Amino acid sequence: MDISGTYEEKFSPVRELFQRLHDSGREVGSSFSVYQDGKPLIDIWSGYSDKEKNIVWNRDTLANVWSTTKGITALTLAHLHQQGRLDYEEKVSTYWPEFGCNGKEDVTVGMLLSHQAGICGSNTNNVEDYYDQAVMASELAQMKPLWEPGTVSGYHSLTYGWLSSELVIRITGKTLGTYFKEEIAAPNEIDFHIGLPESEENRVAEMVPFPREENKAKETNESNEAKQFSDQGPNLLKHQNTREWRNAEIASANGQGCASGIAKLYSLIVTEDPNLKLLDNSTIETMSAERIAGRDLVLGVVTRWGAGFVMNMHKIIYGPEEKSFGHSGWGGSCGFGDPVNNLGISYVMNKMANNLAADGRSIELINKTYECLRGEN
Repeated sequence: MDISGTYEEKFSPVRELFQRLHDSGREVGSSFSVYQDGKPLIDIWSGYSDKEKNIVWNRDTLANVWSTTKGITALTLAHLHQQGRLDYEEKVSTYWPEFGCNGKEDVTVGMLLSHQAGICGSNTNNVEDYYDQAVMASELAQMKPLWEPGTVSGYHSLTYGWLSSELVIRITGKTLGTYFKEEIAAPNEIDFHIGLPESEENRVAEMVPFPREENKAKETNESNEAKQFSDQGPNLLKHQNTREWRNAEIASANGQGCASGIAKLYSLIVTEDPNLKLLDNSTIETMSAERIAGRDLVLGVVTRWGAGFVMNMHKIIYGPEEKSFGHSGWGGSCGFGDPVNNLGISYVMNKMANNLAADGRSIELINKTYECLRGEN
């Protein structure tokens, strides 16, 4: 399989690893990018954008990155925070009055974004409801938390998107996808979409789900009310390749992007160049500060959450720097910023693995990148 793109010579081992991932059959199509100051150090891609392997994957091929979208959403909210329009310590009900009921009266924005609000699922089984922000916001506003907010985290895998979006709507009068496009993406030429325009449909990869057997093998008897509530709802794997899914704005799960766009965005967050920097250091420190750490009720693993970001506490999924922050997506994608080395890094693919938090392919590529940075190859 031919590898396309560019890379600095010292990152040749990363390109070789990327080649092996494709030659071994672990990929259908994918891209991997490392940016610094808005410019690529590594920008490579290969494979196919469809299951039948008829359409070649290009640099600008878009894929559904699932929860990698959450990191972009968190950056959008941080942009509002920097403008003084959103306070992480303020109650959600200050911006969204209907939310302040049934035990959620004291939930702050920071608690909401760090999965502490106790509303980690929805009672609807109709995917059409998922496409309607007003319907979902109304349900969540009236919901009673499953646990006392602020005491523990329980990953809000889908509801994070509607909750975050409603905050943006109440503050700006614009949808989150529109605000992100107008204020962040378009001015900085970031190729990422929350709510994909029909004009971009020709660039979208077909997502290739994992086999059912793999899903069953992952099932365990370890469950609780929070995990059961989070897991219920329509089978979204059946909808992820539809125009209706991509057209909707689900800011937790249906962002469409490529590795170059995501990596570039994070690099513009963690750069030291004041002419490029999108968020100041105080905003970065605030949004990436630990809000809760411990065993997550839904994920069942120890996590450390910032204001919408996965923090690299174990120094495993996002390289060796503990201060790195970002998010990973169901199936394997990821995007993060490394403020120590001023890097934005992203991996995007269409062959899904059954995981929520980390993927062996991205971890291998990220670790190899840092080995090259340290001159260990």
